[in-house]
Amino acid sequence: MTIVQAEPAVQKCPVTGAPGSGCPVARGPKGLPGIGVAPTYFRDPPGYSLRLQQDHGSMASISLPKAFIQVTDADAIEQVLRTNPDNYRRGTLYRGFLGFMGRGLLTLDNEQWKAHRKVVQPAFAPKRVDQDAAEAVPATLEVLRRWQQAARTGAVIDIAPDAMGISTRTIGTALIGRDLSEPGLDYARASAIAGKVMYTSTIFGLNEFVPNVVPSRYNREKRWAQRVIGGIVANVVAARRHSGEPGTDAAALLLASDLGEQATIDDLRTLLLAGTDTTGQALTWTLYELARHPQARQEVEEEVDRVLDGQPPTADQLAELLATRRAIEESMRLHPPVWQFPRDAIEDEEVAGWHVPAGATVLLSPYCTHRSAEYWEDPEAFEPNRFLEEPTKARHRHAYLPFGGGKRLCIGKGLAMATLVTAVAMISQRLRLRLVSVPPVRYDAYITMFPANGVPVAVSQRR
Repeated sequence: MTIVQAEPAVQKCPVTGAPGSGCPVARGPKGLPGIGVAPTYFRDPPGYSLRLQQDHGSMASISLPKAFIQVTDADAIEQVLRTNPDNYRRGTLYRGFLGFMGRGLLTLDNEQWKAHRKVVQPAFAPKRVDQDAAEAVPATLEVLRRWQQAARTGAVIDIAPDAMGISTRTIGTALIGRDLSEPGLDYARASAIAGKVMYTSTIFGLNEFVPNVVPSRYNREKRWAQRVIGGIVANVVAARRHSGEPGTDAAALLLASDLGEQATIDDLRTLLLAGTDTTGQALTWTLYELARHPQARQEVEEEVDRVLDGQPPTADQLAELLATRRAIEESMRLHPPVWQFPRDAIEDEEVAGWHVPAGATVLLSPYCTHRSAEYWEDPEAFEPNRFLEEPTKARHRHAYLPFGGGKRLCIGKGLAMATLVTAVAMISQRLRLRLVSVPPVRYDAYITMFPANGVPVAVSQRR
């Protein structure tokens, strides 16, 4: 009897179907047993991510110790966010957001998310944004009064807290009718702690291995911040219910919906945390970059003098402040408000020629894409004219994503930009800022990037 030896099965790439054992997968440093590259990564996450892109390309693996796939290729980003978004869910890393945001607009997927977005969308319509962004005028005037006093006395000030104050007052008033910059609320500090906790729990920082019952400083601050933010929202909801006059803002729309009390609270916490921190950091970094670059600052000053003639901007005038807007856009390129964000693949997929297996977590990195020489000439330089009409048209549409992309594009983009243009224009009308530290301001990063030790400046009067 002759025994016929079976031919070994030809291995195929699970994505492309091509024969052979080699299917393109993301590679990166393995690091140490059990902890991967965590010790190096956590010293400077954005810096590590940028070096990873330079050394391993636009699809690279980060072991923390779980492996994540860092994605910085614009074609791949477009596929994940726009071409085939239904193959991706918010995923495991968003579980770290639940303690502060609950099951709201940022953490929900697909049909649930659509239902919530539909309810609040009218609060972000253009006419509503024009009305809400007007609050940035008195918010900025209040800051200018303090800074003009510093100009008279020669005092050095840190612009970061006041930039956050403009954001929290404007966006808090727009969404829930409450000025969140009031000192007694401690909202800005609670928001900063929330960002740290959400990032730490998302990327498996060491603090999250300490049980919640242990009264560590991290756990105490986490619980305090949850009480502050939850208390602000709960009080607004209770007051609206009691008065019977819900209003017309995002809080009113949610209260009038059939989503339920907890969904209303979760969505409001999400909108506040996502909107205030990102806008405040974007304003801080824009003022920082203008203080560093006299030519760009002069262009903005000449524009606001010509267009505004010494007056605060109206909604119609915001569209005329093109140089101001370009400076903000370029600042958000170098310092994107959210510097990376994750998605989990549902099924195996080929993404820009790479195998992304089912269940893999991809980390889309605006910070690295925005600094890639593939899309940007001299990417480390501050050059607002990159955002003139012709260069913008010629650029890959997903090479720039300070507000995300695809169907999950940030719902508050219009309000944020109107707030930023208003504040930058009004500050540039009255004052000139000069950095007092010789080395560049050092950044730190959790969910957002922020100046580690503030931005100290000397202030001089323009008019």
